[in-house]
Amino acid sequence: MSALLLIVSFFVNYLLLSLWGPFVLLLAAFFLPPDTLRTLDANPGWENWLLTVMVLLPGLLMQFPLFQRMMIFPSGWKKARGPYQEVLEQALDPVIRRGGLEGERFHLYINPEKSLNACALGDNNIIVNAPMFQYFTVDELSGILAHEMGHLQKGHTWKLLLLCGMSTANRACFRLYRLFLAFLMVLQFIPLLGFILVFFCMVMNLILQVGNWLLGGPLTLFNRYCARQDEYAADAYACQLGLGPELYSGLAKLDTLYHNPQLGFFGKMLSDHPATDDRLERIRELWEKNHREV
Repeated sequence: MSALLLIVSFFVNYLLLSLWGPFVLLLAAFFLPPDTLRTLDANPGWENWLLTVMVLLPGLLMQFPLFQRMMIFPSGWKKARGPYQEVLEQALDPVIRRGGLEGERFHLYINPEKSLNACALGDNNIIVNAPMFQYFTVDELSGILAHEMGHLQKGHTWKLLLLCGMSTANRACFRLYRLFLAFLMVLQFIPLLGFILVFFCMVMNLILQVGNWLLGGPLTLFNRYCARQDEYAADAYACQLGLGPELYSGLAKLDTLYHNPQLGFFGKMLSDHPATDDRLERIRELWEKNHREV
């Protein structure tokens, strides 16, 4: 399923990026000399290579620890130190021992946000929000960290970075387009030129809206479905380590503190996490099954 998602995401982002072609060519006409434009026009195959590199390169670069650090530090996350570090290391110890991960190094960070959450990122980076230490016991944190370890060990985090990177070029083009529209606010009052540019933008908006609806919408639904399956798989990993009860207790407490409302059909389709009740039921079934086998 993950391989299919990556393939579909590549082609969708490739096609969406190709829709920016007229806008990119218009900008290029302002900055590139005529000889260069004629050379590019005489070699039409360059667009395919350029689009492929623009889609794949950001996600591939995000796999390197240096680029992951560049993502972490602007976010405000801080390396776990002092009491935070002691509690996290104590909670992570059974996860490492039971998972046979003694030789690996994990980077622990604290997110100062006031929400209750934890996540994993890239190459062995685990982030825990500061309020988690106030409401959860060490055992419950072990269950939650086992879930995040499941994301790391099953490759969910590198896949997420690759998917994010594939859409980077499209997001950059959108921001440039917004700046271009702001610039046109000045030029739109020039009689003939203003009419031509406004007409061009109307056509571009129509193309982008239709393209995003036909391509981006189904990809989003498929991506959210795969994300929900990843959550189930990470829960199963925690149960496999024998930390199912701890994860169950942590999730149940999280659900009680947040009073999560029941999602309707479309809410569930658009959510990247399964309903907590469904996760708790699966964790209980997995724990009972493993307990019977033992």
